[in-house]
Amino acid sequence: MAYRLEPAPETFLGIPAATEARSGSAAIFGAVHGTAYPNASPEVSGMTAPDAVRHAITAASVHVDHWDFDFDGPLLNDNAIEVFDLGDVVTKPEDNAGNRAAIEAATRDIRAVGAIPILIGGDDSAAIPFMRGLSDVESLHILQIDAHIDWRDRVGDEPLGYSSTMRRASELPFVRSMTQVGIRAVGSARREEIEAAKAWGSRMVTVRQARASGMTEIAQAIPHDGALLIHIDVDALDPSICPGVNALSPGGLWLDEATDLIAAALAGRTLAGFSIVEFQPRNDITGMTATVVGRLICHVLGHLARKG
Repeated sequence: MAYRLEPAPETFLGIPAATEARSGSAAIFGAVHGTAYPNASPEVSGMTAPDAVRHAITAASVHVDHWDFDFDGPLLNDNAIEVFDLGDVVTKPEDNAGNRAAIEAATRDIRAVGAIPILIGGDDSAAIPFMRGLSDVESLHILQIDAHIDWRDRVGDEPLGYSSTMRRASELPFVRSMTQVGIRAVGSARREEIEAAKAWGSRMVTVRQARASGMTEIAQAIPHDGALLIHIDVDALDPSICPGVNALSPGGLWLDEATDLIAAALAGRTLAGFSIVEFQPRNDITGMTATVVGRLICHVLGHLARKG
């Protein structure tokens, strides 16, 4: 499948723009559209989610080489890791199959050169082809940070929409385990989805349970063999700091809880990929969500830069 990358108006943190990744690097790319449900609301014109994140975090981190107090040193550890911004995979709201093929192909190409793909969505359905693009990993363990479990087999006649992301992940032969953290309130899951997830072996952790046990304990239970995928749906975080989502649900994770979980999960593990989705710029009243999304990506990059 031929796909096209469109350069971003400004890159994430002002890092170099590129048309391809290099071995040992981290490669950021955006994908605005995945698989839309029939009669879905059209995109509102304006800045896309990937570009809003790029703009916000770059504005908030004017001097990326200055001291980052979350890491006790410059974020990229004096350029210990190369990071490239590939721009966005060109997608179209009416081309579900084409969008999936393009996202999967871009992910495979990044993996093929020995780089780590970092996806900025787009709705959660963009993560389905992203996960499929990690099939070179023999044993993949997924940490999903989300308010919802996304285990619907289909919604209407569509099996590849945003409510089915983890159900489709469970069907991939290389996915060995799934830890779902941040679950709360009411989503699309019914009794049958809960039973299917439990029968498969998914480990579901509510916000209350996560706080009771602590993020380190949750992360320690993730297997260390194979590789790790961290997948974040932004509505996992509390809407007081992340209002720019489609499904507001109070009582979510705080930023430091999410970053502590990321840090603990990455300790001693190989990262296969990172995806963050479901940011909706039109609902981001203060612009804070875009900055939080950018900062979560920064935490992944900061830890990768310190892996030795």
